[in-house]
Amino acid sequence: MKNADLHMHTTASDGGYSPRELVAKCKEVGLEYIAITDHDTVGGVEEAMEEGEKLGITVIPGIEFSTKENGVSIHVLGYGLDLNDEALLNMLGEQQRMRKKRMEEMVTKFANINIQINAADILKEADGGSIGRPHVAKVLVKTGVVKDVAEAFQLYLGEGKPCYVKKEREMTPMEALKWIEASHGVAIVAHPVYYELDEKIEEWAATGLLHGVEVYHRDHDEDVQNHYELLVQQIEANLQVSLLRTGGSDFHHEDYGRVRQPLGETRIENELAIKLLGRMNERD
Repeated sequence: MKNADLHMHTTASDGGYSPRELVAKCKEVGLEYIAITDHDTVGGVEEAMEEGEKLGITVIPGIEFSTKENGVSIHVLGYGLDLNDEALLNMLGEQQRMRKKRMEEMVTKFANINIQINAADILKEADGGSIGRPHVAKVLVKTGVVKDVAEAFQLYLGEGKPCYVKKEREMTPMEALKWIEASHGVAIVAHPVYYELDEKIEEWAATGLLHGVEVYHRDHDEDVQNHYELLVQQIEANLQVSLLRTGGSDFHHEDYGRVRQPLGETRIENELAIKLLGRMNERD
């Protein structure tokens, strides 16, 4: 059965629905296994899990770490982290502090080019969640500066654009892997087609800290899926290890920037979610 989606976002980061709303919508489209993987926060996980219990959906706790290596942005998914890990929560709190400071610097840059936006409006868009550039973009749309989120990034917020602000400190992929390991989680490299880092994936797997690859993703066509399935098989043979294959829609909202995708359109086999749950149980 293809009723699983292991990569989804809520208002705890830059998604369009609250954790409770998203789980309810997943129920409506027949999903049975989902994972909440907000950017650099686990703030929406408990609410989603509670709603999942009510509705009979298995909600897997997750996170998507934003990292960078040699100038390349790389996302690392972590599943089954200890939500009460004090060191992890403190680190994520510091991440949120840096995100807020970055947002305030963006507001200043907009003011310098005579575009007035309000930090309070951006915080309202974030609704207590992990603040990101999409929240700034949404305010720009609402104030009529741009027609949509994609244009906001194209003109102002993308790397190298006039209101882009570099992060105060970039976490490396290896640091993310170590945080996931310390919190007894399962680490997966997200949407690898964005990076083309096959050798790095094998290098991380060789450390024992990377447990799998997101082979299936809304932006992975059949050729890409086949490429990463073959890569996983080669790494397994080379290292004599067993790696997970995961996947998901990377859902934020039905109308999210350049992405127009109904909830439930990208699905993976339930068996892949069950294997992930099994690995999580081994890590406890």
